[in-house]
Amino acid sequence: MSVSDESPLGTSIYREFAKTDSGTLSFSDHYLAYCASGSMRLEIESRYFFLQPTKAVWIPAGKQVTTQIPTSITCCSILFNTAFFPEHNPLVKMIDLTPLARHMILYCRRWGIEGCTIDQTADSFYKALALILVERMDAPTTDWIPRGESKLVARAVDLTIERHTRPIVLAEIASALATSERTLSRRIVEETGMRWSELLRRVRIIAARELLTTSELQITAIANAVGYSSQSAFNKAFRMESELTPRKFREKFKSSNWA
Repeated sequence: MSVSDESPLGTSIYREFAKTDSGTLSFSDHYLAYCASGSMRLEIESRYFFLQPTKAVWIPAGKQVTTQIPTSITCCSILFNTAFFPEHNPLVKMIDLTPLARHMILYCRRWGIEGCTIDQTADSFYKALALILVERMDAPTTDWIPRGESKLVARAVDLTIERHTRPIVLAEIASALATSERTLSRRIVEETGMRWSELLRRVRIIAARELLTTSELQITAIANAVGYSSQSAFNKAFRMESELTPRKFREKFKSSNWA
């Protein structure tokens, strides 16, 4: 591909964002969203994506993104020139990041979007990072939640996220939405492809993975914090979503050999 000499392959956006920075945005370039610290939720194409320090979200150019920032965060995100990025999946993708990829993203801070100059070293570095990201796009990850198409299902998903930290049943959600449990259960499956119990489990395990990577809480405390009163139930649910035990997941994150 030929790219204008005035067009860098990539530029970096590194800054802190507050809760008040939540809102809707889109970019004409491909966008790699990454939280260097903290976490946030992105709504894209009727799905919620949960950004944590081990993850990034690949967002193709032109996609509308609604961000929800619960507390202040630090982002180090990358804008990739659409004419220069190698072949890739044009879909929104959640990416598991290796330690190498995380360090490379942070290294890009020196080529910030403000005052960015053309630099052969920068272009070579961005190209290497792009190739790593393309490879990582093939790694499955479950740090997203289908939000549904109708207002009923979308609200049911939102209430599940809001109340996941305590014991909860679908009947409670249905009652809050003035509908029957049977109707709500059917609509959730039709619109999301998941049963409500599977949605709840995923919400809880996403929250657990965030605590495992951003805090020093004991695993039993994390289980309680995300709505599990039984350690064995938490471990079973965690393995179903992550294919690892919570302890192994934390060890893998801390290890320089994350792969």
